[in-house]
Amino acid sequence: MLKGMIETAKKGGNVFVTDVREAFKNAGSKSESILVELDLIKKGDTRYFELSVPATKDISVGEAEFIGSYIKAEIYNMLSSLGGRALTVYFNTSDAVLDEIFSGIRQEFCMDLPLSDRTGYGNCMNVIDRMIRAIHGGDEKFRYILKDNCERPSSWPDYSEDTTESDMLRRVTENLEGKLLCGIDIGGTDIKVAMAGDGRISCFKEYDWNPKAFSRPEQLIDPILYLVRLARAYYSLETAGDFKNGPGLKKMMAGAMDKNASTKEIIEAVEKAEEALGERIIKIDAIGLSFPDVVVRDKIVGGETTKTRGMKLNPDIDYEKEFAKITALNDRLLELCHEGGAIKNMNDGPAAAYTAAVEMMAADPGSVRNGVFAHSLGTELGTGWVDGAGRVPEMPLECYNFIIDLGDFVEKEYPAEDVRSINNVNTGLAGTLQKYASQSGVFRLAMQYFKEKRPDLFKELFDLGFVVEKEEHGRKILAVPTEPRDMRKGFLEHVMELSDRENDETVNEIFRQIGVYLAVTWFETEHILEPACKERTLFGRVVKKKKCFDLIKEGAKRLKPDIVFELADGGMANTPLMKQLEEDKHYTVAQFAQAVGVIYFGNQGLIEKSPAGKVN
Repeated sequence: MLKGMIETAKKGGNVFVTDVREAFKNAGSKSESILVELDLIKKGDTRYFELSVPATKDISVGEAEFIGSYIKAEIYNMLSSLGGRALTVYFNTSDAVLDEIFSGIRQEFCMDLPLSDRTGYGNCMNVIDRMIRAIHGGDEKFRYILKDNCERPSSWPDYSEDTTESDMLRRVTENLEGKLLCGIDIGGTDIKVAMAGDGRISCFKEYDWNPKAFSRPEQLIDPILYLVRLARAYYSLETAGDFKNGPGLKKMMAGAMDKNASTKEIIEAVEKAEEALGERIIKIDAIGLSFPDVVVRDKIVGGETTKTRGMKLNPDIDYEKEFAKITALNDRLLELCHEGGAIKNMNDGPAAAYTAAVEMMAADPGSVRNGVFAHSLGTELGTGWVDGAGRVPEMPLECYNFIIDLGDFVEKEYPAEDVRSINNVNTGLAGTLQKYASQSGVFRLAMQYFKEKRPDLFKELFDLGFVVEKEEHGRKILAVPTEPRDMRKGFLEHVMELSDRENDETVNEIFRQIGVYLAVTWFETEHILEPACKERTLFGRVVKKKKCFDLIKEGAKRLKPDIVFELADGGMANTPLMKQLEEDKHYTVAQFAQAVGVIYFGNQGLIEKSPAGKVN
């Protein structure tokens, strides 16, 4: 069994962690039993996981290493999604192979190193430490404990999700009159802002950026603040009536609202508008954010994503100190609000789930009884989970970091920045969802499939400038350029359009394979998170075309015939603001759904300020 898996990996084949787990589980008496006990961030919450591995007597060094990679993947996936305060492992401590693996995890996960020195598996520990600090203060530290199987508990409770219902998801869509509400959907390639006053959408604004290239937090923070100020000024001008230089200013504002407006144009328009409006600037009541990082209690606490990688690698700054400015983004935004205003922030994955839940509630309250579980397929794979009461679990939920593939030793050899690589750009770890179920997955599969079966399309990728050869750390790699022009969106749209233009099985198979990866993701989230909701709602650019979505579903059914994917498209427009988006002539639900969804999340912040409004 082990030899077969390793041979598949050497040939470049996938060896999915879900298949390995099932094979090891069915090894019967020829296996070792392991119990993992994980104390979660919320004190009193504990999860248990039973694992099995083959008996290690007489196995080769390579087979022992493969078992080690499986065990580390299991623990890494648990910590990346659930977080935690303590991890206790019960195993046969007399087994020399297992003892070496579990003893080595402390070092492999960099548990005793400063945050700035952690790499690889240690990145998830940075997120956990920041979460613990944010919730429990700086004195509490993560604990890793090893015990023999003779000490394992005789029994443990099964996990059962709290399915307490609430009408909060309905209330956030009501009584919007008299409120100015802003929603901000922050992604890896663009920011989308929506502003609603008195229950009517005032404006939409899209702004392209590349936070991966930023070396200081101000480069990330300032555009967000200016975009909110722009939308606020635009609304204020709409309602302020005539004043000196009004027509010229409005023309300048219209230019700044254009998708292709430069940062300089936006700043100039904002400052002139605010100067002209003076006291007539209308302050915001609540702001909702969808932010691509771990968020706990409305604060950004992750700091281990691609978006902040440039800052983390900047030797001229103290990263922990500078990252605190990003954590304080809420305070900066609150300055643009009325006294008593609300800022609500969540990860972009839960924002997708929340948006879907609000719209589903409006159509059929019973449909969200088990909550909503969603994925956003964009720059990376976002994962979102809200329960039927609209609550977001306090956990990292960084499922894009899941190690789903223990194989493909061929593409593992490419540097992480190479478009062909399966190595995570942030951590360097191989086989994570970042390079599988996202636009990066589309890029990687296009390079592989086109080279093998459609050399004409492979050559076209270079001719159109979607892929270039460059040097990275002394090695030549193939990469998707982000400057002087960012080609990521164009590359993705090109491959998606090929599915229509060519109707070629080579192209179609790219999206079917993305579906296979999502089915593996389904199995992995079921194993670790056990959500009551079994359906998955899909958002993002990768599913913008229905044909691509249908191909993804087709591929997923290869592994799980009864899997249910829902597309977050115009059919999901059931609330007042989302219906206005659906009717807009310039923008689509696929583009701005999350920006509108977090408008409602911001409104939830206002509701929660009343004693009877809090979701427990």
